[in-house]
Amino acid sequence: MAQDYSEIIENLGKDRVMQNEPMSLHTTFRIGGPADLFFEAKTTKDLVDAIKLCKQNKICYFILGGGSNLLVNDRGFRGMVIKIRNAKYLMRNTKIIADAGMLLGDLVKKTAQMGLSGLEFAVGIPGTVGGAIRGNAGAWQQNIGDKVIRVKILSPLGKIKWLEANDCQFSYRQSRFKIKPEIILEVELELDEGNKDEIAKKIEENREKKSLQPKEPSAGCVFVNPKDCRAGQLIEQCGLKGKKIGGAQISPKHANFIVNLGKAKAADVKCLIELAKKMVLQKFGIHLQEEVYLLGFDKIKGV
Repeated sequence: MAQDYSEIIENLGKDRVMQNEPMSLHTTFRIGGPADLFFEAKTTKDLVDAIKLCKQNKICYFILGGGSNLLVNDRGFRGMVIKIRNAKYLMRNTKIIADAGMLLGDLVKKTAQMGLSGLEFAVGIPGTVGGAIRGNAGAWQQNIGDKVIRVKILSPLGKIKWLEANDCQFSYRQSRFKIKPEIILEVELELDEGNKDEIAKKIEENREKKSLQPKEPSAGCVFVNPKDCRAGQLIEQCGLKGKKIGGAQISPKHANFIVNLGKAKAADVKCLIELAKKMVLQKFGIHLQEEVYLLGFDKIKGV
């Protein structure tokens, strides 16, 4: 590593900072080269301390949730990846406050067990609560942003504050957190009282629908659905369903999924992304927008 990371390693602890950590171990794609440094932030203090050190040393950093919706370059990431691991939650009547690092699947399970309805749509969606809030994750015309009361964030200036739902700018697969360099720490949700058996039935129905999706490693849907149409259908109509480049493939089951057949490189996936965008633009005049975040492909500032 050309850059001097000694101060960061010394302050955060040699036993806690991993060097040259393969990002393929931390993404649902199972793809990605090494991050110079990799640190698990188990508390808010860990997170604040790590970011402060990166800024002081002018080191790029990236906040990692569950590793879904993420494609990391084969060259890896020059800087520090900070994985949020805080996963506590607190329930009060129909309200729940959950840490950003809690797995969304665990939140769905816990709320269902308590007879709280409203997150059944989220079964099978990978990643963390924080990641779901950032991308306003959803399915079947339901979105997690609809359940949000407020979100606790760490501002670029290092201040911790709550944002009301109206300030989060939720829309289809979007939020202010995709635009502003704010880090989600916690979220408060408002759910509904429900019947446990009915909730379990709905979850199972949704799980059955999800079972039709590709099983190979992927990042979920690659593209945001354009207005009034579906990205997968557009890609399929371009004759790209099943198209392979290297070890990556546009899934023959669902054309909005690119899957890792076992030895795919990020470059293979990137080529398929660009091919799909080019063909859909030529055939339909529609610009597809990636839902997947591309890390390490261009020089970026710390976020």
